[in-house]
Amino acid sequence: IDPMDLIEKYGADAFRIGMLRQMRLEGQEVRFQESRCEEARNFNNKIWNVTRFALSLPEGLPDARTLPPVADLSLADRWILTRLHDTIVDIGKLFDGFDFGVASETLWKFVWYEFCDWYVEAIKRPNPTRAAVTSFVLNNAMRLLHPIAPFITEEIWLALPHDGRTIMTAAWPDPHEVPVDRDASARFEAIRACVERLRNQRAEFGIAPRTRARAVAPADLAPAAPERPWIEALANVELVAGAPAAGDPLGAIAVEAPVGLLRERYAKEITRLQSEVDRGEKKLSNEAFAGRAAADVVAKEHEKLNGYRTELQRVRAALAALETTA
Repeated sequence: IDPMDLIEKYGADAFRIGMLRQMRLEGQEVRFQESRCEEARNFNNKIWNVTRFALSLPEGLPDARTLPPVADLSLADRWILTRLHDTIVDIGKLFDGFDFGVASETLWKFVWYEFCDWYVEAIKRPNPTRAAVTSFVLNNAMRLLHPIAPFITEEIWLALPHDGRTIMTAAWPDPHEVPVDRDASARFEAIRACVERLRNQRAEFGIAPRTRARAVAPADLAPAAPERPWIEALANVELVAGAPAAGDPLGAIAVEAPVGLLRERYAKEITRLQSEVDRGEKKLSNEAFAGRAAADVVAKEHEKLNGYRTELQRVRAALAALETTA
């Protein structure tokens, strides 16, 4: 493997990140995969795209060294700042221990999934604090990433509000300068889990990402609950009231399946269950089986047949109710 060939193909930073993600302290050998360099190039493109988004905010990016008052921060602001604080602490320990592979993965997760995918998506609706928090977090993230990807971080840092001539002389991020709100972070994590589940349900039902779906929320999730607008925006759903939930209200929210899809699923299930009923009836009506098999075996077949009949009756009733309400 010639590093210069990979640098020419993917870029120096992508090669560095791709290599470091494959390095572990447990051994000196690297089970090298070139695909990691391609992934790292995509990661760098992700950073460029989020930088363009930040610079295009109509309110403009303020000084990256200051944050709004904590009382003014949104739930998403408090979550990403808490995650930034924890990432700064973790990266410091990992660098001190020369564990560059895990450090690379930790930064990858924070920058791509938490900051780019979740926080940026959450702030696409205008709010008064998003520009300041975006400027602050992105500036700190570039300083954390700089030892691993020096070229792209220098260019992005210079494009953002900054102090000094180069990122190389900028101060290392200080976790004490980042506000932490564990309660808000836990609440946003619960929202993330809910949204991921709703997105999976949308995909299962074949609902296009841009199509607004209906989701049934427990009646005990108050209309003014702070979680509602975040869930509706991030999962692209309209929450409608359903029955009260026995436990966590967020865990009980579910996407309402399209009538056509439910009708198709019920029809397939009826066909399957009817086949099982026919098979069981045929087997039990066969004297060669009923007369020679042990009594407990015959009893189990009767039990299975009754179970299929009950389930078939239930699904038919569900389909009939669907046709009535459709």
